[in-house]
Amino acid sequence: MYLMVLDGEYPKDIRVRKEAESIAESGREITVLTRWSKNQARKEVINNVNIIRCGPHYSFNIKGINDILSSVFFIDFLFWLSIKKILKINNVRVIHLHDLPLIKTIQTLIKKKDVKLILDMHENYPEMLDEYKLSKKGWLKRNKDALFFNSFRWKKYEGRHIKKCDHIIAVVDEMKEKIIREYNIDSQNISVVSNYEKRSFSHKEENDDFTFDQTFSILYVGGISPIRGLETVILAIKKINKHFPVRFVIVGGGNNQYIQTLKNLVSENELDDCVHFIGYRPFNKINYYIKRASINIIPHIKSAHTDNTIPHKLFQIFLMKSPVLVSSCNPLNRIVKSNNAGYVFKAESPTSLKEMIVHINKNKEEKTMFANNGYDLAYHKLNWELEAKKLINTYDRYHG
Repeated sequence: MYLMVLDGEYPKDIRVRKEAESIAESGREITVLTRWSKNQARKEVINNVNIIRCGPHYSFNIKGINDILSSVFFIDFLFWLSIKKILKINNVRVIHLHDLPLIKTIQTLIKKKDVKLILDMHENYPEMLDEYKLSKKGWLKRNKDALFFNSFRWKKYEGRHIKKCDHIIAVVDEMKEKIIREYNIDSQNISVVSNYEKRSFSHKEENDDFTFDQTFSILYVGGISPIRGLETVILAIKKINKHFPVRFVIVGGGNNQYIQTLKNLVSENELDDCVHFIGYRPFNKINYYIKRASINIIPHIKSAHTDNTIPHKLFQIFLMKSPVLVSSCNPLNRIVKSNNAGYVFKAESPTSLKEMIVHINKNKEEKTMFANNGYDLAYHKLNWELEAKKLINTYDRYHG
């Protein structure tokens, strides 16, 4: 039996779902241990993936309390109990962990067992903590994060425990190189399994009630937080409007206080008629927006986190044969530029973004060519059907 451990929701997490289903399709018995949330079954099977959900209802308050306790002792007691029970009654060969904070929890349980530990590093966790603080409001939250969730503390934790893993999975080459450089880990023990999308993604589309007219439209789809760079786009809109009318459509949710900050910025710049906050939309309706936008944008700020990760949405946009404009974060810049698959602007620069949008509007044939290049790239090379084979090969190294 192979066990995946996720401190989040399944099957909501796109990467974990694709990985688990690929393992199941390879003929292996795979179980995902995850948090329980209200209205979810404690146990169920989805697409041949066994799911076990542990703990009480995963409410915001319970998560906060559990996170503090876990950060004090570096042991998550809810997961510790559940994993111990699973190990007792099952012949677990590999534990595939998706969350850095749970490393010590698992390592204490498998210390004297023949169980291999694979760490899947979706994110640059220590640096990500600093960026999440930007959206936190209130004295209590800021001081709690400063004490328990500061990047220095978790960087030391990462350094102590990452070397004890049998294998590490990174999402981009930049992250692999960073791990080798900082922790002197053998490159043979690190695989890159990226956030590529299934080819079939482009076949899924359901209409939604938002109407795209002839106005040049910039679309952002995803989570809303300071690291996403949406302020840069809003400030650029005012500059672009001096050249031609433009609409900025934001699809997604996030911290309500930060969303209000963005809405205030829109109003301060008299852009209420140009910027549309659609809110969260179901996954099966996302393609409706991607397909109809004049340009899709990934405007992330440049940081130690965004320079070592890659969002799923880039490859979803490629597979929809839609044009894309990205900020100059290293992985985004590398993939888009080296394949002539879209446009790049200087991160956090409204002026650079404005200049690129003006250029795109004047060069419609080039925009179409880049969109076609992106589609060909994703369909023939950068897709999950091919990437899943790397994951299977990693599993083959440990008990077959």
